[in-house]
Amino acid sequence: MPAVIYLFIGICLVDISRPWLPAPVRSFFVGREWMVGFGIVGAVSLMLIKGYVNTLNIELKKLELVIKKQSLHPFLRLVVASDIHAGGTIGKRRLSRIINKIQSLEPDLILLPGDLLDGSRTALEKEGIDKVFMSLSAPYGVYGCIGNHECFYGSDSLAAFLEKCGITILKDEIKEVDQFLYIVGRNDRAVEVLEGKEKRKPLKVILQGIDRSKAIFVMDHRPTAIEEAVENQVDLLVCGHTHQGQFWPINLIVKRIFAFSYGYQQIGSTHVIVTRGAGTWGPPVRVGQRSEVVLVEIRFIEK
Repeated sequence: MPAVIYLFIGICLVDISRPWLPAPVRSFFVGREWMVGFGIVGAVSLMLIKGYVNTLNIELKKLELVIKKQSLHPFLRLVVASDIHAGGTIGKRRLSRIINKIQSLEPDLILLPGDLLDGSRTALEKEGIDKVFMSLSAPYGVYGCIGNHECFYGSDSLAAFLEKCGITILKDEIKEVDQFLYIVGRNDRAVEVLEGKEKRKPLKVILQGIDRSKAIFVMDHRPTAIEEAVENQVDLLVCGHTHQGQFWPINLIVKRIFAFSYGYQQIGSTHVIVTRGAGTWGPPVRVGQRSEVVLVEIRFIEK
Protein backbone atom coordinates (compact mmCIF):
# COMPACT_ATOMS: atom_id res chain seq x y z
CA MET A 1 0.00 0.00 0.00
CA PRO A 2 2.66 2.62 0.85
CA ALA A 3 4.67 1.56 -2.21
CA VAL A 4 1.68 2.19 -4.49
CA ILE A 5 0.97 5.56 -2.85
CA TYR A 6 4.57 6.81 -3.09
CA LEU A 7 5.12 5.51 -6.64
CA PHE A 8 1.92 7.26 -7.72
CA ILE A 9 3.02 10.52 -6.07
CA GLY A 10 6.48 10.24 -7.65
CA ILE A 11 5.08 9.72 -11.15
CA CYS A 12 2.66 12.65 -10.71
CA LEU A 13 5.46 14.94 -9.55
CA VAL A 14 7.57 14.03 -12.58
CA ASP A 15 4.67 14.72 -14.97
CA ILE A 16 3.80 18.01 -13.26
CA SER A 17 7.39 19.27 -13.22
CA ARG A 18 8.24 18.23 -16.80
CA PRO A 19 6.98 21.46 -18.52
CA TRP A 20 8.94 23.60 -16.06
CA LEU A 21 12.27 21.92 -16.65
CA PRO A 22 14.89 23.77 -18.76
CA ALA A 23 14.96 22.64 -22.39
CA PRO A 24 18.44 21.03 -22.12
CA VAL A 25 17.27 18.89 -19.20
CA ARG A 26 14.14 17.78 -21.05
CA SER A 27 16.23 16.93 -24.10
CA PHE A 28 18.65 14.87 -22.01
CA PHE A 29 15.87 12.57 -20.75
CA VAL A 30 14.36 11.96 -24.20
CA GLY A 31 14.90 8.25 -24.75
CA ARG A 32 16.21 7.91 -21.21
CA GLU A 33 12.87 7.81 -19.37
CA TRP A 34 13.98 4.55 -17.77
CA MET A 35 16.42 6.58 -15.67
CA VAL A 36 13.53 8.53 -14.15
CA GLY A 37 11.65 5.30 -13.51
CA PHE A 38 14.64 3.73 -11.79
CA GLY A 39 15.12 6.90 -9.75
CA ILE A 40 11.53 6.86 -8.50
CA VAL A 41 11.60 3.14 -7.70
CA GLY A 42 14.95 3.53 -5.94
CA ALA A 43 13.76 6.45 -3.81
CA VAL A 44 10.57 4.63 -2.83
CA SER A 45 12.50 1.46 -2.02
CA LEU A 46 14.86 3.36 0.29
CA MET A 47 11.89 5.01 2.00
CA LEU A 48 10.22 1.65 2.61
CA ILE A 49 13.43 0.10 3.94
CA LYS A 50 13.78 3.01 6.37
CA GLY A 51 10.09 2.62 7.23
CA TYR A 52 10.66 -1.03 8.12
CA VAL A 53 13.67 -0.13 10.28
CA ASN A 54 11.42 2.39 12.08
CA THR A 55 9.10 -0.43 13.12
CA LEU A 56 11.99 -2.39 14.64
CA ASN A 57 13.66 0.55 16.38
CA ILE A 58 11.08 1.03 19.15
CA GLU A 59 10.95 4.55 20.54
CA LEU A 60 10.56 5.20 24.26
CA LYS A 61 8.25 8.08 25.15
CA LYS A 62 8.53 9.32 28.74
CA LEU A 63 5.93 11.26 30.69
CA GLU A 64 5.95 12.53 34.27
CA LEU A 65 2.50 12.97 35.81
CA VAL A 66 1.20 14.14 39.16
CA ILE A 67 -2.08 12.64 40.35
CA LYS A 68 -3.76 14.21 43.34
CA LYS A 69 -4.95 11.08 45.08
CA GLN A 70 -3.89 9.41 48.30
CA SER A 71 -1.72 6.34 47.95
CA LEU A 72 0.45 4.10 50.08
CA HIS A 73 2.77 4.00 47.07
CA PRO A 74 3.77 7.60 46.24
CA PHE A 75 5.57 6.67 43.02
CA LEU A 76 4.54 4.34 40.18
CA ARG A 77 6.31 3.31 36.96
CA LEU A 78 3.64 2.54 34.40
CA VAL A 79 4.32 1.21 30.89
CA VAL A 80 1.67 1.54 28.17
CA ALA A 81 1.90 -0.46 24.93
CA SER A 82 -0.97 -0.85 22.49
CA ASP A 83 -1.58 -2.23 18.98
CA ILE A 84 1.00 -4.99 19.06
CA HIS A 85 -0.94 -7.04 16.47
CA ALA A 86 0.93 -10.24 17.29
CA GLY A 87 0.25 -12.99 14.77
CA GLY A 88 -0.20 -10.75 11.74
CA THR A 89 3.02 -9.30 10.39
CA ILE A 90 4.31 -9.45 13.98
CA GLY A 91 5.87 -12.87 14.55
CA LYS A 92 7.77 -14.21 17.54
CA ARG A 93 10.94 -12.27 16.72
CA ARG A 94 9.31 -8.83 16.54
CA LEU A 95 7.07 -9.60 19.49
CA SER A 96 10.14 -10.54 21.54
CA ARG A 97 11.69 -7.16 20.75
CA ILE A 98 8.55 -5.42 22.04
CA ILE A 99 8.29 -7.53 25.19
CA ASN A 100 12.01 -7.12 25.96
CA LYS A 101 11.67 -3.35 25.55
CA ILE A 102 8.78 -3.26 28.00
CA GLN A 103 10.52 -5.45 30.58
CA SER A 104 13.76 -3.46 30.32
CA LEU A 105 11.89 -0.46 31.76
CA GLU A 106 11.27 -2.33 35.05
CA PRO A 107 7.59 -1.34 35.22
CA ASP A 108 5.49 -1.53 38.37
CA LEU A 109 2.37 -1.84 36.22
CA ILE A 110 1.73 -2.61 32.53
CA LEU A 111 -1.38 -1.52 30.59
CA LEU A 112 -2.10 -2.89 27.10
CA PRO A 113 -5.10 -1.03 25.60
CA GLY A 114 -6.22 -3.34 22.82
CA ASP A 115 -5.32 -4.84 19.43
CA LEU A 116 -2.75 -7.09 21.03
CA LEU A 117 -3.48 -10.02 18.71
CA ASP A 118 -4.16 -10.54 15.01
CA GLY A 119 -4.94 -14.19 14.45
CA SER A 120 -6.97 -17.15 15.66
CA ARG A 121 -6.06 -18.78 18.95
CA THR A 122 -5.06 -21.98 17.14
CA ALA A 123 -2.67 -20.12 14.82
CA LEU A 124 -1.19 -18.08 17.68
CA GLU A 125 -0.55 -21.15 19.81
CA LYS A 126 0.98 -22.98 16.84
CA GLU A 127 3.39 -20.08 16.29
CA GLY A 128 4.31 -19.94 19.99
CA ILE A 129 3.07 -16.39 20.53
CA ASP A 130 1.75 -17.38 23.96
CA LYS A 131 5.22 -18.33 25.19
CA VAL A 132 6.55 -14.86 24.33
CA PHE A 133 3.68 -13.06 26.07
CA MET A 134 4.24 -15.17 29.18
CA SER A 135 7.51 -13.30 29.83
CA LEU A 136 5.57 -10.09 30.58
CA SER A 137 5.37 -9.31 34.28
CA ALA A 138 5.08 -6.43 36.72
CA PRO A 139 4.63 -6.26 40.53
CA TYR A 140 1.11 -4.78 40.28
CA GLY A 141 0.16 -6.85 37.26
CA VAL A 142 -0.32 -6.77 33.50
CA TYR A 143 -3.75 -5.64 32.26
CA GLY A 144 -5.31 -5.37 28.84
CA CYS A 145 -8.63 -4.63 27.15
CA ILE A 146 -10.37 -5.71 23.97
CA GLY A 147 -9.61 -3.89 20.71
CA ASN A 148 -11.37 -4.18 17.38
CA HIS A 149 -8.89 -6.72 15.94
CA GLU A 150 -9.53 -9.24 18.71
CA CYS A 151 -13.15 -9.24 17.54
CA PHE A 152 -12.17 -10.47 14.06
CA TYR A 153 -11.12 -13.81 15.57
CA GLY A 154 -13.46 -14.06 18.59
CA SER A 155 -12.76 -11.74 21.50
CA ASP A 156 -13.71 -14.34 24.14
CA SER A 157 -11.31 -16.90 22.67
CA LEU A 158 -8.43 -14.41 22.45
CA ALA A 159 -9.18 -12.99 25.91
CA ALA A 160 -8.84 -16.55 27.27
CA PHE A 161 -5.57 -16.92 25.33
CA LEU A 162 -4.16 -13.73 26.91
CA GLU A 163 -5.39 -14.72 30.37
CA LYS A 164 -3.46 -17.97 29.95
CA CYS A 165 -0.39 -15.82 29.25
CA GLY A 166 -0.81 -14.03 32.60
CA ILE A 167 -2.48 -10.89 31.22
CA THR A 168 -5.69 -9.86 33.01
CA ILE A 169 -8.24 -8.82 30.37
CA LEU A 170 -10.92 -6.44 31.65
CA LYS A 171 -14.10 -6.47 29.56
CA ASP A 172 -16.20 -3.54 30.81
CA GLU A 173 -14.83 -4.45 34.23
CA ILE A 174 -13.01 -2.79 37.09
CA LYS A 175 -10.20 -4.21 39.22
CA GLU A 176 -8.81 -2.83 42.46
CA VAL A 177 -5.03 -3.08 42.72
CA ASP A 178 -3.30 -3.25 46.10
CA GLN A 179 -5.98 -1.07 47.76
CA PHE A 180 -4.74 2.16 46.12
CA LEU A 181 -5.76 2.00 42.47
CA TYR A 182 -8.69 1.03 40.26
CA ILE A 183 -8.05 -0.20 36.72
CA VAL A 184 -10.91 -0.23 34.20
CA GLY A 185 -10.87 -2.04 30.87
CA ARG A 186 -13.57 -1.07 28.37
CA ASN A 187 -14.81 -3.21 25.50
CA ASP A 188 -14.28 -1.80 22.04
CA ARG A 189 -17.48 -1.02 20.15
CA ALA A 190 -16.53 -3.79 17.69
CA VAL A 191 -17.70 -6.27 20.36
CA GLU A 192 -21.22 -5.05 19.61
CA VAL A 193 -20.85 -4.29 15.89
CA LEU A 194 -18.80 -7.31 14.74
CA GLU A 195 -19.77 -9.95 17.30
CA GLY A 196 -23.37 -8.94 17.96
CA LYS A 197 -22.90 -8.79 21.72
CA GLU A 198 -24.36 -6.33 24.19
CA LYS A 199 -23.54 -2.65 23.85
CA ARG A 200 -20.66 -1.70 26.08
CA LYS A 201 -21.48 -0.35 29.52
CA PRO A 202 -21.36 3.39 30.20
CA LEU A 203 -18.31 4.32 32.25
CA LYS A 204 -20.58 5.77 34.92
CA VAL A 205 -22.11 2.32 35.47
CA ILE A 206 -18.71 0.60 35.67
CA LEU A 207 -17.52 3.09 38.30
CA GLN A 208 -20.58 2.85 40.53
CA GLY A 209 -19.81 2.41 44.22
CA ILE A 210 -16.04 2.87 44.07
CA ASP A 211 -13.93 4.81 46.57
CA ARG A 212 -13.24 8.09 44.78
CA SER A 213 -10.26 8.84 47.01
CA LYS A 214 -8.31 6.19 45.08
CA ALA A 215 -6.81 6.68 41.62
CA ILE A 216 -8.74 5.51 38.55
CA PHE A 217 -6.95 4.35 35.37
CA VAL A 218 -9.03 3.51 32.29
CA MET A 219 -8.02 1.53 29.20
CA ASP A 220 -10.17 2.25 26.14
CA HIS A 221 -8.86 1.10 22.78
CA ARG A 222 -10.21 3.96 20.64
CA PRO A 223 -9.78 7.61 21.67
CA THR A 224 -13.46 8.33 21.03
CA ALA A 225 -14.80 8.54 24.59
CA ILE A 226 -12.44 11.11 26.05
CA GLU A 227 -15.28 13.41 27.12
CA GLU A 228 -16.94 10.55 28.97
CA ALA A 229 -13.71 9.86 30.89
CA VAL A 230 -13.36 13.55 31.78
CA GLU A 231 -17.01 13.77 32.91
CA ASN A 232 -16.46 10.80 35.21
CA GLN A 233 -13.26 12.37 36.58
CA VAL A 234 -10.94 9.45 35.91
CA ASP A 235 -7.30 10.20 36.61
CA LEU A 236 -5.74 8.55 33.56
CA LEU A 237 -7.14 7.39 30.23
CA VAL A 238 -4.90 5.35 27.89
CA CYS A 239 -5.86 4.60 24.27
CA GLY A 240 -4.34 3.35 21.03
CA HIS A 241 -5.96 2.32 17.73
CA THR A 242 -4.90 5.27 15.54
CA HIS A 243 -1.27 4.19 14.90
CA GLN A 244 -0.83 7.94 14.28
CA GLY A 245 -1.60 6.98 10.68
CA GLN A 246 1.57 4.85 10.49
CA PHE A 247 2.75 6.63 7.32
CA TRP A 248 2.06 9.80 5.32
CA PRO A 249 -0.56 10.75 4.11
CA ILE A 250 -2.66 8.35 6.21
CA ASN A 251 -1.65 10.35 9.30
CA LEU A 252 -3.46 13.37 7.86
CA ILE A 253 -6.64 11.33 7.42
CA VAL A 254 -6.40 9.99 10.98
CA LYS A 255 -6.08 13.55 12.30
CA ARG A 256 -9.36 14.43 10.62
CA ILE A 257 -11.16 11.36 11.97
CA PHE A 258 -10.15 11.69 15.60
CA ALA A 259 -10.30 14.90 17.62
CA PHE A 260 -7.20 13.73 19.50
CA SER A 261 -5.26 11.13 17.52
CA TYR A 262 -1.88 11.01 19.26
CA GLY A 263 0.09 12.30 22.23
CA TYR A 264 -0.67 13.55 25.71
CA GLN A 265 -3.00 16.17 27.09
CA GLN A 266 -4.59 17.00 30.41
CA ILE A 267 -8.27 17.96 30.50
CA GLY A 268 -9.33 19.07 33.95
CA SER A 269 -8.01 16.45 36.34
CA THR A 270 -7.90 13.74 33.63
CA HIS A 271 -4.62 12.82 31.96
CA VAL A 272 -5.11 11.42 28.44
CA ILE A 273 -2.52 9.36 26.54
CA VAL A 274 -3.04 8.14 22.97
CA THR A 275 -0.11 6.00 21.83
CA ARG A 276 0.74 5.16 18.21
CA GLY A 277 1.42 1.56 19.23
CA ALA A 278 4.29 -0.85 19.68
CA GLY A 279 3.53 -2.86 16.54
CA THR A 280 2.07 -2.29 13.09
CA TRP A 281 -0.95 -3.44 11.13
CA GLY A 282 -0.83 -4.27 7.42
CA PRO A 283 2.49 -3.17 5.95
CA PRO A 284 5.31 -3.36 8.53
CA VAL A 285 6.25 0.23 7.68
CA ARG A 286 6.29 3.54 9.58
CA VAL A 287 7.27 6.67 7.70
CA GLY A 288 8.13 9.78 9.71
CA GLN A 289 7.63 7.94 13.01
CA ARG A 290 8.71 4.87 14.96
CA SER A 291 6.85 2.22 16.92
CA GLU A 292 6.69 3.19 20.56
CA VAL A 293 6.08 2.21 24.15
CA VAL A 294 5.25 4.83 26.76
CA LEU A 295 6.82 5.04 30.21
CA VAL A 296 4.69 7.08 32.61
CA GLU A 297 6.32 8.03 35.90
CA ILE A 298 3.46 8.89 38.24
CA ARG A 299 3.74 10.70 41.54
CA PHE A 300 0.74 10.61 43.88
CA ILE A 301 0.14 13.55 46.21
CA GLU A 302 -2.75 14.27 48.53
CA LYS A 303 -5.02 17.18 47.63
